[in-house]
Amino acid sequence: MKTKVNWLEWNKESFEKAKKEDKPILLDLTAVWCHWCHVMDATSYSNDEVAKIINKEFVPVKVYIDKRPDIRERYNMGGFPSTVFLTPDGHMISGETYVPPERMRLLLEAIKSAYKNKKEEIKKKIEAIKLIKKEKKISDDRLSEDIIKEVMLSVEDNFDSFYGGFGTQPKFPSPEVLDLLFIQYQKTKNKKFLEMSLKTLDGMHGGIHDKIDFGFFRYSVTRDWKMPHYEKMLDTNAGLLRNYATAYNITKDEKYKKIAIETINYTNNFLSNLKEGGFYGSQDADEEFYHLSKEEREKKKYPYVDKTIYVDWNSIMISSYIKAGAILDDDNAINFAIKTADYILKNCYDKKSGLFHFFDGTANINGLLADNIYFLNCLIDAYYITQNRKYLEKIKEIAEFILKNFYDDKNGGFFDRVLKEEDLGTLKFKDKQFLENSFCSIVFLRLYYLIKENPCKEAAEKTLLYFADTYLNFGYFAAMYAIAVDMLLNGEIKVDIVNKKEMIHVCVSSINPRIVINYFDRSDKANPYSVEGAYVCKGTLCKGPIKDNKKLEEELMD
Repeated sequence: MKTKVNWLEWNKESFEKAKKEDKPILLDLTAVWCHWCHVMDATSYSNDEVAKIINKEFVPVKVYIDKRPDIRERYNMGGFPSTVFLTPDGHMISGETYVPPERMRLLLEAIKSAYKNKKEEIKKKIEAIKLIKKEKKISDDRLSEDIIKEVMLSVEDNFDSFYGGFGTQPKFPSPEVLDLLFIQYQKTKNKKFLEMSLKTLDGMHGGIHDKIDFGFFRYSVTRDWKMPHYEKMLDTNAGLLRNYATAYNITKDEKYKKIAIETINYTNNFLSNLKEGGFYGSQDADEEFYHLSKEEREKKKYPYVDKTIYVDWNSIMISSYIKAGAILDDDNAINFAIKTADYILKNCYDKKSGLFHFFDGTANINGLLADNIYFLNCLIDAYYITQNRKYLEKIKEIAEFILKNFYDDKNGGFFDRVLKEEDLGTLKFKDKQFLENSFCSIVFLRLYYLIKENPCKEAAEKTLLYFADTYLNFGYFAAMYAIAVDMLLNGEIKVDIVNKKEMIHVCVSSINPRIVINYFDRSDKANPYSVEGAYVCKGTLCKGPIKDNKKLEEELMD
């Protein structure tokens, strides 16, 4: 909405204006789907007195966080909107989340005064923060099963046995934690891990699930999941689709199948460009609308859908559509996932720049790790399900790009972005994000199992070692780190399939990320087997031919 504040963009001109006029920057981190961002626009930023102070004493800059996740990561105050005050160099002075008009007026006066009278103090604080951010060395710690046990203990300690989920409130879905629980359940046969997963899935379905149009809301304000924040995000629905489909695959309970199908239906109906390929970013929060009955909704205008194609989120949903499609025998979901992967390759990728972050008619913002690593992962999924070698070539190309541009081969770990000449504020400093790096380790191990090139394994192992002395600080958020450690310690499960294409679906359906799939037609010259079926190798131990899908499924539960 239009406010009374004269918002500028995050660019060189805005920062130069702040320097020239010696004014602090007011950075508003906002999102199209964000309810309280809209409220703040309608109240604080539309208040005459507040807008007058901002326009006169500050340089106001508005940034949409979905389009600039790199800025979001560096300046997020713990929620959105984030109201952040910066020096003209882009270093943080102070910040909050939602600020109502009266409080905003007082805050603006306080920041204006502090900036004017305490410049040296602010400078010293910023210098001290810069010193803390010096590069740490790789850990001497060993990677062992103890890491997985420690993370599992943290998952158990934070599990809400009353309502499911982790922590208290606000309560967010944690798809990666459920992945870890499913993997550990299959590995250890410990029923407690399955029960925790299912309790969480049941709790979320009872609270943050839209019973009419389907799909899941972003999170719940309350511990019992019953008070949703009503925006629906592509990445949330991608993670939960994978979780519910996996729950069905493991338990064969039809209710999880139904929820997975409904989530695909929601995504197809509201968040998909079915004609060309591509998933849309989000659907707005609108509390009133979501309290209406089906008949009432049909008469109303549906909440706004952001039709921007975000590459990282699309990649997560491509992987989820492939996995859920394999589990649910839904070829349409698989085909649309492949169509979307091709759409991104065509519109958002080139060999020199790697993946671009978003597409809205043109490709924008390249050089972010998340887009490249998530897309690399979904291409591995696309290759396994189609066995089309064109994806294998792109996989190698993108992997090479990531290692060259993001990987720190000296200390281990992947930087979150490529530095550019035009970078402003704290974007001038590269960062190694724990969650992104955990995922990088998973993907580069998958890649190593697929193409057997040692630099892939070395990058994964060195990255895990880089975080080996800090992973415990992240509690149950270290779930992906534990999955990667488990993959490294236990190695690949190689499945060679001869002439039985449906067995590819069995392998893709598995939650086990250590599986590598090779398919041979019986007449293939490269086919080393004389009998059709699946041949499964774990280390030096090989079994086969397995001719029964159920037996293959059991063999993959390692």
